Amino acid sequence: MTARRRIPTYFSHSYRAEDRDASEFFWRKLESHGFGFTVDPQSGALSTCHLEMVMRRSACFVAVIPLRPSEQTYRCSPFMVHEYGLAVRARKPRLVFAEKGISRRHFLDVDEVHVFDRDELASYGDDFEQSFHRLLLESQAYSAAADQLRGEVGLALPNNPAYREIRPVIIALLERYGYAVAEAPWHLRDPADIAFRLDRFEFVVVDVASRAVPAWFYPTLVGRFIPTLDLIHETDSGTKTSIPPLVAGGALRAAAAQDDLVLRWHDADDLVVRLDQQLSGFDLPRQQFRSLEEGVGYIRSIGRTAGTIFLSTARSDAALAGELGRALKLLNFSFFHYVYNNTIPLGQQWQQRLESLVTASRVFVPLVSESYWHSEWCRQELTTAQRLSADGQLTIVPYFLDDSQGEVIAEQGVDIADLGIADRVARIVADMDRLFLGA
Repeated sequence: MTARRRIPTYFSHSYRAEDRDASEFFWRKLESHGFGFTVDPQSGALSTCHLEMVMRRSACFVAVIPLRPSEQTYRCSPFMVHEYGLAVRARKPRLVFAEKGISRRHFLDVDEVHVFDRDELASYGDDFEQSFHRLLLESQAYSAAADQLRGEVGLALPNNPAYREIRPVIIALLERYGYAVAEAPWHLRDPADIAFRLDRFEFVVVDVASRAVPAWFYPTLVGRFIPTLDLIHETDSGTKTSIPPLVAGGALRAAAAQDDLVLRWHDADDLVVRLDQQLSGFDLPRQQFRSLEEGVGYIRSIGRTAGTIFLSTARSDAALAGELGRALKLLNFSFFHYVYNNTIPLGQQWQQRLESLVTASRVFVPLVSESYWHSEWCRQELTTAQRLSADGQLTIVPYFLDDSQGEVIAEQGVDIADLGIADRVARIVADMDRLFLGA
């Protein structure tokens, strides 16, 4: 039997830890109906062009929008209002779950907006079934929206000395990333010809402030939802050119730093570097969640600070270490374990590499048992961790599996000797989550 293909969904959600429960609740609903969503690797500054490309390649749009009382105008994240606007422009089937208290006026179609109470999520049951079914019917025909070959990029740049100099370099850079390059079709006069040519472009590189670009051109790109990589060439006047209103609406201006809204350039070398950074961001692989567990793991990792856990265990405690390693992986923790998550390359000096891994870790978690004290490797790992802890470079959180006596561990630990494996794993994972959230 052929597996049902998941619907590629642009899932707009909060990146704050306190909103994880709401995001997870609706992700579980989405997953059970055959929707899937993707996450883009973090790649530095905001790229509005990349957001537009991701929206264009999605079959539908779902947003879970928490209340933000501090945002007086929007009462929610202005960036999520911007993402909703992208979905409207792209004419994607939409479904919005907005927390009570949010300003409705920013969401245009009242029939696609549903209000939720974060304290009553468990009571909703099948309340949203009809909406999910409608979205599925509207979007399942577009499940292959992301299946595209690398296509063509349009250039809408003025024919002045600055751009004549940089144009061949821009073309070479785009071609190096696998794109074909064509000039913008503003010389055409038939609207159908213009639309046909524009729709073939993956995105258009355009100077949004140049008077040499016809006044109708950028509005046409916006109207047909052609992604744009927006440039502004600054002259030697020292005064920044203003960004046209159509390039960045109020929500985006409220959500992003002004320098991220367009790519301003004066020096050709600087432009090439920054263009390369944007294109390399487009090129990073997007992760499609293939299971409920992968999606939940991603959501539960939201809001955590960076860092690696070094899991130090004796061989006889392999059953617990295996279950703990599996739980840490599902919840997107970065960790090392010599059996269940061993990142030491074949052929490298084990002892030297092991010490460097302890040094590079943020948290050292020893599972202390009678066997732990009998293991030379475990004792060496602990000695290294204690030296780093004394220098303030690492946190030690020991868990005691029995009442065995060995070396003194000064750090406050947790006695989990009376718990079963599942409860031990749950306690350790919950502690790590609080630690990496800074709670």
